Amino acid sequence: KALIESIHVEMKQHFCQGENYILVTPGNYGADYLREHMTIPFENNIKCSNYVGETIDMAIDMGVKGILFVAHIGKFVKVAAGIMNTHSHCAAIRAGGTLECAKEILEAGTTDEALAVLERYGILKETMAIVMEKIQFYLDHRSYEQIVLGAVVFSNVYGLLGQTRDAEKLITEIKKQSEKL
Repeated sequence: KALIESIHVEMKQHFCQGENYILVTPGNYGADYLREHMTIPFENNIKCSNYVGETIDMAIDMGVKGILFVAHIGKFVKVAAGIMNTHSHCAAIRAGGTLECAKEILEAGTTDEALAVLERYGILKETMAIVMEKIQFYLDHRSYEQIVLGAVVFSNVYGLLGQTRDAEKLITEIKKQSEKL
């Protein structure tokens, strides 16, 4: 409860300073990726830990126009499954993977091991496209499309894995608003 309240306080502070588009990293990996690989001002990010859904809810209640999540695949594959806990085996099958491929993914101990399986089967790119679509779907579903939501998803081993449909729009808006502040 205290962590959720601290997220609320930090978001309120950013919003009151004129940030209508909020930059959120669920954890340290996301913050590190943002700092090292993106051109959005790092100091504007808020960490939400595992509280993706609650962060969206707070933003809607506050009047925020959009949120861009910069997240490690290990966190956001759960959002792709509609959970705001599961692996990406369903997306792999949709991308043309075999049942053996799905079985190997389920047996993987980490998301990077699962990504290696997808790469070995030649369906990493196709699977990540489906995962990005699912992430966008469940973000929109959680917010009832009241605000613009998007995500940039990466792996420490494979780098950028993909962006959801609205990520680029949010990146542009965050850059524009940081220039004005």
